Amino acid sequence: MLNIDSLEQALGFKIPLIVPIMLVVYFVVVLAIGLSAARKVKNSEDWFVGGRSMGPWITALAHGSSSLGGGMYIAGPQYGWESGASALWAAPGDVFGPILNFGIIARRMRRYTEKSGSLTIPEFFGHRYYSKGIRLLSVIILTVAMLISLLVEYMAMGVLISCITGWSYTASLIFGCIIILVYTGAGGYLAVAYTDFVQSILMVIGLLILIPVCFHNIGGLTAMNHGLAAIAPGFDTLWGEDYYLRGAPLMIAGIALVYFIGYMGQPHLIIKTVAIKDEKSIKLVPMIGAAFGFILSFGVYILGMIGRIEFPDASMLPGGSAEYVMPMLALTNLPAPLAGLILAGATAAVMSTASALLLVIGSSVGNDLVSLLRPDIDEYKRMRATKWSTYILGAVSCAMCFIPLFSVGVYQLTWIAWSVLSPAFIPPILGGLFWKKGTREGAAASMIVGSITGFAWYYLLQERTNIHTFFAALVLAIAAYIIVSLLSKKPPESVLQMMDYAKSFDAEDLVDISEDITASDDSERITEEQSYVTDADIVMQKAQFEYILSM
Repeated sequence: MLNIDSLEQALGFKIPLIVPIMLVVYFVVVLAIGLSAARKVKNSEDWFVGGRSMGPWITALAHGSSSLGGGMYIAGPQYGWESGASALWAAPGDVFGPILNFGIIARRMRRYTEKSGSLTIPEFFGHRYYSKGIRLLSVIILTVAMLISLLVEYMAMGVLISCITGWSYTASLIFGCIIILVYTGAGGYLAVAYTDFVQSILMVIGLLILIPVCFHNIGGLTAMNHGLAAIAPGFDTLWGEDYYLRGAPLMIAGIALVYFIGYMGQPHLIIKTVAIKDEKSIKLVPMIGAAFGFILSFGVYILGMIGRIEFPDASMLPGGSAEYVMPMLALTNLPAPLAGLILAGATAAVMSTASALLLVIGSSVGNDLVSLLRPDIDEYKRMRATKWSTYILGAVSCAMCFIPLFSVGVYQLTWIAWSVLSPAFIPPILGGLFWKKGTREGAAASMIVGSITGFAWYYLLQERTNIHTFFAALVLAIAAYIIVSLLSKKPPESVLQMMDYAKSFDAEDLVDISEDITASDDSERITEEQSYVTDADIVMQKAQFEYILSM
């Protein structure tokens, strides 16, 4: 644990009063935005997906800030400090991740979820894989993995607030948790989207100020490369210290793929595709998101490399932890007001991701789990259960920060969380939208194999095999999904017709689909035990298609 004495000893000076004042002002603004958004929440669709009314700029920046949060602003510089130039293998993923999400998944996901009435990713799974069991399984995996991701953000928040205020790490972590819980629980998706938009702008401004100043102070790019080379052979190259990555292509693949395609398995990012207001807006999001990702992803790793030049030994950092690299660079290289602004921006990064994760966790438990246990629950009680789930699970994740099992470091925990969730969800998400042979049995196999492998491989096999956890989990999950789907009975016709609707582009396609539905004699009989899609669902879908054709 950090206290004010050890922190100020590491800094070499007292923290200027203006720095915590900047943070207080920022917190007031964020809370005001969140509570203002809460007044606009009229129903569950507003709370879960912002009424499906988000424009392209809010969507792109909210997507970017939710993905590039504490796991980047704190963990990115930490990884750059520890790994040198080889950390840059991970950077392109944050550039192409938004392109893949909105270039491949977004249109079909939005169409499918809107017409099926799905407000969460587990609800989409339940409908597409015609199974309450799949919906429940996805809730369990999502909750566990995202609680781990959330504690990463809480840890990053503890680091930042302790540097800004001089408080102990524990007090800082708990204080940050309370702030996040208040505005997320009050305003739901609207609060998260609006605050993310403001926070993303602050994040970019912060990096565009801090990086040039730090570069100038160490003597430029050449001086940085020479300094890294002096630390260890290969430290200034993409092959890493002692060139250990030169003979490990599957480790490189995992480092790159974690964020490159990992975005497609993260529910707190996929939900952004559900909330966007229309298909026209989707076209603008990938380029905005890619530009945002380029600045932040390359920026944070470069900051870590600069930090290794300024603080070559861990003993020069508070608590001997590289997690403090970015705050230390801001406090030692910038005037106090600017340092306060930069650290407020870093806090914004953490809070944006934490709130997005918290929203998805609370929604999955409060909406999906409660709806499965009590199908007749009314909307008011379901919303109340969702808000209480948000508060309780947020507090649980905060408590998890102090469990020794999760003391491996912020960046390492980010890898674990993404390696548990993304490999488990990528096959059923992509297969659910693009592959008609994907079945509920295949989805279950993918989720179980991907999540278990993603957790166990890191602790048991990654170092022994030199194969990255994410790569191993993804390959095994894809294999499980395909093999088991091919060995099981095909999905019901109503689900296949919904997939046809999701991929269609024009009115002619809709006419063809409507005729198929009308002509269908439901020859494949589906009992309630066999399928999540009931007769009522089929009637609703037919009515939806008829309504679309009448527009």
